[in-house]
Amino acid sequence: MSSTSSTASAGKRIVFTGGSGKAGRHVIPYLLSKGHKVLNLDLVPFPDPDADVYTLKTDLTNSGQVFNALTTHFNMREYGAPHPPKAPDVVIHFGAYARSVAIPLCIYC
Repeated sequence: MSSTSSTASAGKRIVFTGGSGKAGRHVIPYLLSKGHKVLNLDLVPFPDPDADVYTLKTDLTNSGQVFNALTTHFNMREYGAPHPPKAPDVVIHFGAYARSVAIPLCIYC
């Protein structure tokens, strides 16, 4: 068995920023299907209520909220665990403010 397949079968704790957006809503189900636990950090809930993903409302421009999100539980079931949660294995950053690329943001106007 290769190391990549044994790693995937163990499942990683993944923090995913922007998971409720256009790209994230396709990537998160894929990660869940591979056995990973995903915590979605976004300003809006994950669009599929049946998915086993917890969305923690987080403003990524607020460092305190980001710190709390990276040191928190991945779902409500973890609050009953006898030990604090371990740190996330991976952070995947898809978070961004939605804007039209047809109308560019003028920074130096």
